[in-house]
Amino acid sequence: MFGRRVNPRCFRALAMSLALSAVSVIASGCGDSYTNSSVYGDDKETFAGIDLVSNSHHVAERLIDTSQQILDPKKPILVASLVNVSDLEESSVLGRIVSEQISSRLTQLGYMTREIRFRGTVLVRAGSGELVLSREARNISNEQEAQAVVAGVYAVAQNAVYVTLRLIRAGDSSVISSLDFSLPKSDDISSLLEPDPVLVY
Repeated sequence: MFGRRVNPRCFRALAMSLALSAVSVIASGCGDSYTNSSVYGDDKETFAGIDLVSNSHHVAERLIDTSQQILDPKKPILVASLVNVSDLEESSVLGRIVSEQISSRLTQLGYMTREIRFRGTVLVRAGSGELVLSREARNISNEQEAQAVVAGVYAVAQNAVYVTLRLIRAGDSSVISSLDFSLPKSDDISSLLEPDPVLVY
């Protein structure tokens, strides 16, 4: 039995089969938890029962982890309320609470944070259509000696709320980290979507 010669074709076929099986196993466990996991809609039960606080905390961690600039814990990060992408002067309870939760997690991670509220927009559309910091936001950032601003927009669809968050370098409006995700338009989320102007208080 042990002296029998193995057919090279059979050996190659067996090796290829094992390799494909390994790739399949690895691929099934490597989904990006911030864009492709069940938290963001692949599993309807998880999607319906999303924990908004945990989701916001994970988002804050992801913004820091993927930042193209090392952030200084001693310099403030300003956190603005999320605004409606269709009207950049409109926010909601959802826009405010998500920003509060992100700010809370950044503080827990050791970063100095400050909330900002504007009578106007934090974000404006540049000539290219890209959303960047308004002049007012940049001026306040300079006054606060802030290194970056967390700002974002949301769009309300029939069954979900789509969110884009950006970590923007205060000095030149360069985006140093960005994240897209969605929230289910459940009864709880829908109750937080009543329009509310972004005001200074």
